[in-house]
Amino acid sequence: MDQEEDLMSLPRPRWPAHEIAVIGGRWEDDLAIAGGYLRVAEISATHWSQHGPDDSLPIPVLYNYRHSVELSLKWLIRTTARIVLRGQYDTNGANLEREKVDKKLREDSHSIKKLAERLNTYLGFISDLDPPHNGIDDESMETLRWLDQQDETGETFRYSVIGRGSGSRPARATPTNINFYEDVNKVHLLAHLLQAGYSAHLDYFEELQQEYLEETAGW
Repeated sequence: MDQEEDLMSLPRPRWPAHEIAVIGGRWEDDLAIAGGYLRVAEISATHWSQHGPDDSLPIPVLYNYRHSVELSLKWLIRTTARIVLRGQYDTNGANLEREKVDKKLREDSHSIKKLAERLNTYLGFISDLDPPHNGIDDESMETLRWLDQQDETGETFRYSVIGRGSGSRPARATPTNINFYEDVNKVHLLAHLLQAGYSAHLDYFEELQQEYLEETAGW
């Protein structure tokens, strides 16, 4: 039995210290977890690409990329809302207080389309951001819309059957040949851009904004 368990077990790390993982704490936010989902997706997609076709992988790979995108969008929305409030930008009557933003995110839930549109709207409030930094670029928005069309509710890449009760149906009723490399590669590029590109730009802008407000507080 022990030998069977050993054969089924994951390879043990080379060093005992490497068996330990740290989870939780103040640094764990949506962007950090999005980076983890992105890393898992990338490792799996690279394995699929380099070791030959494996039709059990595309759906889980797409799910991990999609969830990374979703979490990155939510982090970007919350960060943008903070910047707008701190900078007292004109919001055309929209309430961007934290409780209201969190409520909207719960309502938008897993909709990539709604999250992308909300982020675009909030970015547009920051008048100190010049084009193209005051909105999502056209190519990324096109990929976001495509991703939403493939999985509007966050269920299609998660389950084989979607919907509930009499409305349930197969997520993929008919076998279909797709160019998985082309599809997954554009989502891969999008996920990286959101997770490390847009986030870095907004993080830097927020840091400069905080420094400016601190320096001018006594004027």
